Amino acid sequence: MRKWYKTTIIIEEEKKEELLLQLQGQNITGIWELSPGEIVVYSESPLALPAEIGKREEEEEEGEWAYKWRESFKPVWVGERIVVKPPWEKSLDAAIELVIYPAYAFGTGQHPTTYWCLYMIDKYFKRGQSFLDVGSGSGILSILAAKLGGRRIVALDIDPHAGEELRRNLSLNGIDFSTIEFREKEIEEIKENFDFIVCNIGTNFHLGHLETMENLLHEGGILVLSGGEEKDLTLIREKAKALGLEEEEVKIDSSWVTAVYERKGR
Repeated sequence: MRKWYKTTIIIEEEKKEELLLQLQGQNITGIWELSPGEIVVYSESPLALPAEIGKREEEEEEGEWAYKWRESFKPVWVGERIVVKPPWEKSLDAAIELVIYPAYAFGTGQHPTTYWCLYMIDKYFKRGQSFLDVGSGSGILSILAAKLGGRRIVALDIDPHAGEELRRNLSLNGIDFSTIEFREKEIEEIKENFDFIVCNIGTNFHLGHLETMENLLHEGGILVLSGGEEKDLTLIREKAKALGLEEEEVKIDSSWVTAVYERKGR
């Protein structure tokens, strides 16, 4: 019987994007966050990773792997209106259903940062607005914006696999590929402005690029920052205040922070 390689990786949040780049081209079959800082990867062959990355390697039979992998992903309700589910689960009676295939990208609704990004988008995003998803991963946040009637939606990620996953998830949701534009670029390469920006990456990225994101917002635009930790909230607040961003709401869940800001007129 065929065997799968299961690698459990312990990694700091700010190094997650770098890890994804290191995993490119390594016959990855499934990847997800088991808990904050703990990532599980299934692959067809042992992973080649730098020695300094802490990891635990195991082998599993194909049948066992397939069962465990699917059992790890159940429908997740976000508030009372949204449900996120993998394609093998039956449809539920939800106002908005997001079908997301859990594979080589983050963003299945199970992590607190993704959950609260979805919640805040549903709460603050308005039909007809433009939308920028910084670090789009699976494309789940962009897909929600599309289902809420977004006018111009851009999914931004430096990982080319994110574009592949976005296309797969658009297909699963019955959304035309032209609805969301994927760009494999750095945020500094974005030139147009948006009504709504969401960035679910981490504190270091937020602090390093907050001014850029603020400049990309239209007056009255909303910025959702997620992926940072509670211990870093003061730093984010100070930087946002210095840029003239007004805090609308903050949620802390299992030490993860999601903050909503509005760009006021100057």
